[in-house]
Amino acid sequence: MGAVDVIISNCVINLSTDKSQVFREAYRVLKPGGRLMVSDLVTEGELPEKVRRSFDAWACCIGGALEKQEYLEVIKKAGFEAVRIVSEASYEIDVSEELKGKITSVHVEAHKWPF
Repeated sequence: MGAVDVIISNCVINLSTDKSQVFREAYRVLKPGGRLMVSDLVTEGELPEKVRRSFDAWACCIGGALEKQEYLEVIKKAGFEAVRIVSEASYEIDVSEELKGKITSVHVEAHKWPF
């Protein structure tokens, strides 16, 4: 299709249960040379299963978070190139000892070839 120059997303992709499809669709609608900029939460290591199944964790955009490298790989597998983390910040979450040091906010940039 190639109708869009830029796609931005602010912490909503984590709410999708099929992130691969989200990124494939983003790639499909971008023009060659188009850019994707997303801000999302990722994990540093795996989350406990009880967190993954928690409605509260999903509502806080944590339950659906992917591990950081997996998140970047999903973007690359959709066809994007020059995928890079522009900035990141770790969050200290006091709610649970299980989450301490595991949640990171990333800003990711990716491009559709040719760029």
